[in-house]
Amino acid sequence: MNPIPQDNIKKQTRNILAFIAAIIFLFILKACAEFILPIVIAFFIFVIISPILARLDRMRIPRMVSLVLVMLLVLVVFLLFVYVFFLMVNMLIQPDGIPAYAARVQYFDRYVSSMIAPYLEEEPDSFSILRFLNIDWYGLLMASLTSISGKFISILSDALLVYVYLLFIIMERQTIFPKLLEAFPRGRAQRAGQMVSRMNRQMSRYLAIKLIISVATGVLFYFASVISGLDFALVWGVLAVILNFIPTIGSIVCTAGTIVMAILQYAPDWGYVIYIALLMISIEMVLGNIIDPRLQGVQLNISPLVILVSLAFWGYIWGIAGMFLSVPLTSIIQIICANIPSMKPVAIMLSEGRDYRRRFERSKRRRRMAMEMEETDDTEMPDKPEGPQD
Repeated sequence: MNPIPQDNIKKQTRNILAFIAAIIFLFILKACAEFILPIVIAFFIFVIISPILARLDRMRIPRMVSLVLVMLLVLVVFLLFVYVFFLMVNMLIQPDGIPAYAARVQYFDRYVSSMIAPYLEEEPDSFSILRFLNIDWYGLLMASLTSISGKFISILSDALLVYVYLLFIIMERQTIFPKLLEAFPRGRAQRAGQMVSRMNRQMSRYLAIKLIISVATGVLFYFASVISGLDFALVWGVLAVILNFIPTIGSIVCTAGTIVMAILQYAPDWGYVIYIALLMISIEMVLGNIIDPRLQGVQLNISPLVILVSLAFWGYIWGIAGMFLSVPLTSIIQIICANIPSMKPVAIMLSEGRDYRRRFERSKRRRRMAMEMEETDDTEMPDKPEGPQD
């Protein structure tokens, strides 16, 4: 029996240790979420504002002045967002908000139940979908909104912690590359620096354009709700801004929410419901499938399936915040794996695969052409002349 080569044993041991280290690292991320998540959020806010900092540096504005300007800008945006968000929550819990729609939901429940009851062999007068599902939607929704208002101090303290982390990250930004050059050998340090620059550039472009598209989506949802007479226009505008950061699922949830609201508000006037549904779907289609790809140019090279899996995975690790950060985090992992030779297969599997598919199809066409040429040569080859007979 041949002994296993020593190199294979070392490689297998290294792979097993790397897998165990990854499991431990993910466990730490989940267990220490309260400590790690504010740092990660501060880092991504820094990535969004880094183009502004770079522009201020090119304008030769003193670093302390640019630091104060950027931190004031972040503070103003945060306070504006908090004001609009709590204004939205307060609007929903008022008597003319969700409580006023309780009777409308019961009417729609009776309307739908009367149509479904004959198929379920139930009495139309006594059958109710809400009673059948046994869900206290009104109590759950009001409790959630009230808990958000009650957690204001906790939300404010977390935001303050993120703000402090962001301040120190901005102050450290000028020393990252010098420390890399000093801490590692020059070749490895330059490679690490290029990797960090690529991550920063790619994430900055993605997050900045995503922010612009999200704000534009929110504004259009707000005005579309106002024009169509849909209630809670501010709510749909704010939700469109927030949920648009969650890939695929966020836009579906927001659009579905407006359609449900249109049904509750206007049914059985189905023509107007269809009009609102087409209006909201058109906004998402135009911004998400036409304008966003054109602005992004070269998209993040991540498979749609990987995006959905990462959405569920990071949602499990960090909850709602993880769902918002799923695409940038997956892109960072892909860039890191692409720069480590042993991890390149992981980067390839995370990618969208268009280039590899085109390369595979070109290779397949070349092989097919080569086989056809060989078959042609074999069929057209003349018979060998017979040698002289004795």
